[in-house]
Amino acid sequence: MRSIRKLIVVCTALLALLSAGCGSSNPLGGGEVSGDLRSITVGSADFTESKIIAEIYAQALEANGFTVKRQFGIGSRETYIPAVQDHSIDLIPEYTGNLLQYFDAKATATTSDAVLIALLKALPGDLSILYPSPAEDKDTLAVSEETAQRWNLKSIADLATRSAEVKVGGPSEFQTRQTGLVGLKEKYGLDISPANFIAISDGGGPATVQALTGGTVTAANIFSTSPAIEKSNLVVLEDPESVFLAANVVPLVASQKMSSPLKSVLDAVSAELTTEALIALNTSVEGNEGVDPDEAAESWIAEHGFDQPLPGK
Repeated sequence: MRSIRKLIVVCTALLALLSAGCGSSNPLGGGEVSGDLRSITVGSADFTESKIIAEIYAQALEANGFTVKRQFGIGSRETYIPAVQDHSIDLIPEYTGNLLQYFDAKATATTSDAVLIALLKALPGDLSILYPSPAEDKDTLAVSEETAQRWNLKSIADLATRSAEVKVGGPSEFQTRQTGLVGLKEKYGLDISPANFIAISDGGGPATVQALTGGTVTAANIFSTSPAIEKSNLVVLEDPESVFLAANVVPLVASQKMSSPLKSVLDAVSAELTTEALIALNTSVEGNEGVDPDEAAESWIAEHGFDQPLPGK
């Protein structure tokens, strides 16, 4: 990975010099770039894990002298990418494979390193990424244990043979994304009619799990770090054709807000964040006894020493 790290450093430096925007329309209304590189607006998508990671970024930056504003729960990638480009927010947690397919729907990379290299090439000049975390959270297509046993399902290809009988649940954008029904149809022949897609807007959360275990849907888009996979005995279908790419957590930053202090803090955070930590953090906020995302983030920050300035800062 040393060569990949060097590649990121070089590409980040180049991207930071580019100021041309992509002309995207931002539903949040847009903003102006602050000349103060220590003033950062952190955003998140509209699911719990994104809010937790965004809060981790925010708290670590605050401990290192940054002034941080928060704008969480923005929505899907189709909404928050324009928000970064139009300067409503400066920073948001992302996932490498999903971000690659947003900018290059025909990308063929599937492994972590290959996805990263392709993503660095695909990013427009007004956006930069920092060093990815080893933590990974992929999209999956999951079914209940009962359905897997009844239909003898192991892979998505097995499910495709029963397309006419299958109802799929997931966020509305799953219906039109390459990392969704479009790719599943192209690579497996899983052909889900519009009438058999149920839009559920909780990002693979309790409502999605309930729809799956209760029989409202046959299969659902569940994140691989969801505690429900183990708790509800869900079966994640194998994806040998890699519709769902490697998806390492990575900070996405407006290039004009990049700085060495920002990179130092977030690279340190990313290096400590693991897949197991994501599962534990997601578990800690679940149910009536769960804590809020900011509390979960605060505990992780303290445990890893990021509630204090980095050594030498």
